[in-house]
Formats: sequence, structure tokens, C-alpha cells
Amino acid sequence: MTRQTLTRLLGIMTLLGAATPFTPATVHAQQFDFSQIGAFESMGSGVARGGSSPKTIVEGTEGHVVLLTIWNSDTDAKLYWKALDGGAPQTTVVHGTTVRAFQTAGEFKLQALGNDTQRVKYDYVVLRLNK
Repeated sequence: MTRQTLTRLLGIMTLLGAATPFTPATVHAQQFDFSQIGAFESMGSGVARGGSSPKTIVEGTEGHVVLLTIWNSDTDAKLYWKALDGGAPQTTVVHGTTVRAFQTAGEFKLQALGNDTQRVKYDYVVLRLNK
């Protein structure tokens, strides 16, 4: 295992471990097979403000797993994604803080609902699925 891979895995585990104390009473996630994960792709954070267009986290047509943590929110977040089975585009509205995992067929966007004084702070990890 290279040093860069080890550093990325340590970063992912730190991010997921840090989310544990902030996990709400109910956590929603899709069930997926971790053996299907092909590679780490990216991780990051951001702030989405109400009234703004959706922030693109994943684009393209390849399959991905998105691990999303919403740390702080004074409004709802609307998530746009496309299921792996090739069905119609999906939307999910998230209320407050949460940790969720999504399998997506290359599209994942986040939008804060409400006015421009409201915001959603989030972190994410994107993992590419094997073809």
C-alpha cells in the first residue's frame, strides 16, 4: 500500500469517525456491497446557501458511492442523484444534520432550500465503484 493511499484511507476514517458523535437518532443509508468499491476518488467540504443553484459533487456516468455528512444546517437540503439501476433521477430532502450514503450512477448534487441567509455545511467522500 502506498503512502498516498494510506493517507487517503486515514483521512476517510477520520472523517467518518468524527461524524459519529453528531449522528442523529435515525440514520438512513442505502445498502451496498463494499467489495464493489474500486477506488477513492475525492473528498471535500462546502457550504450551500439557500436560493443558490445546486452544488455538483459528482458528475458523469460512472457509478459512485457518496458518503455525505451535513454538519450544520438551518434549512433543508435537497439532494439530486441518479440510481445505479438506470431509473429516473431521484431527489431526497434532508432535514437538519445527518450522515447518509448514496450509490449513484454518476450524478449527485446538493442544494440548500430557503432564502440566501440560510445555509447547509457539509463534508463528503466519493468512492468510485468497479465497473
